[in-house]
Amino acid sequence: MILPFEVFVDTASLGDLITSSNLSNFFSIPATMPGMRISLLLLLVLIALGGGLASKPPEDPVSGPNRSDEPLIEQFSLQRAVSFADAAALQWEEQRDCVTCHTNGLYLVAAARVAPTSTKNRRAREFALGYLNRYVVEKQQPSGQRGAVEGLVATTCFLTISDMSTDGKLATDTRRALDHMWSLQDEDGGWSAWLQCGWPPFESDDHFGVTLAAVTAGILPQSYRESAAAAAGIQRLRGWLRDHPPQNLHHKGMMLWAASGLDGVLDGVVDDETRQKWSRELFAAQRPDGGWRLVDVGAGKWKRPEDVAEKLLSDAYATAFSIFVLRQAEIPVDHPQLQRGLEWLRQSQRESGRWFVRSPKRDGKHYISHAATMVAILAFHSCGEPL
Repeated sequence: MILPFEVFVDTASLGDLITSSNLSNFFSIPATMPGMRISLLLLLVLIALGGGLASKPPEDPVSGPNRSDEPLIEQFSLQRAVSFADAAALQWEEQRDCVTCHTNGLYLVAAARVAPTSTKNRRAREFALGYLNRYVVEKQQPSGQRGAVEGLVATTCFLTISDMSTDGKLATDTRRALDHMWSLQDEDGGWSAWLQCGWPPFESDDHFGVTLAAVTAGILPQSYRESAAAAAGIQRLRGWLRDHPPQNLHHKGMMLWAASGLDGVLDGVVDDETRQKWSRELFAAQRPDGGWRLVDVGAGKWKRPEDVAEKLLSDAYATAFSIFVLRQAEIPVDHPQLQRGLEWLRQSQRESGRWFVRSPKRDGKHYISHAATMVAILAFHSCGEPL
């Protein structure tokens, strides 16, 4: 017997239905109507157990704390990774009011690749441009790390990469920011004021900033590359990279990415033979489980003092980064080692959509998990994984 009342039960209001007063009301149904009383009670039990009626779809990921004990996701989902990245970038903008490499900086690169027309990508681009304009146009004085050299250079690079992926051209304000970036460059081609506080891979040496700028230079439109400021800046970049050979696999990976741009940016620095050699070195660092480790791409240095290198496990940042830069070196998608790395990532994703990575410096926020998630999105996208 189907009771008319059952048709109108709103499963989304379960919390309102299952209260002591409501249950009391259900049990007060006269004994002359036992079928209705039992049916209503059974309906509530079925709803509570998730049976019989359609449940609400899972909530979108929220950017909560990065936790090592977050459960693994039941089934790999690139879309869930993108949703987490969206949430993490927005949260950083709202709570920190700046741009950082590991979260909303790399997000600009990832979002422009996988969802260039999305409102979230547009929002992040507008925020980054507003952040730059505070110091480039409005001439606000830096305060702490806000407005510092590494932030302005990195944000300019990320926004430029985003411009070219999103619109295929440089925005006027991005050109202005690039001119400012070159004005901050040292004569030797680096940015010596770049923060070095022992947080690899972004704030541990001068190399990341220079190679990120080289990646950016490789995709600049020819008209801007030929401008006086850019031409001089790129020439200084080449000189710095010639004088400061890469010291670890992460340096080499960044240079592989930079060398994938327009011909000429790294002339005399990276040739085909070097590219193949570095690719082989990256493959040689892959672990038996299919992953890579920060300690290995960082030449044994990117770990905590108390860590024993031999006991450290594969991690998502090093794995995603290695896959992505190998793809920039034109390693084919079906290469067995790339496929093993992708499978390692699929098996390591967490419920929220992120990948957790233990900080190589100390326990706390583990923000390198955000970087790992952004770069994992880039890795899968570079291998043709659909959303």
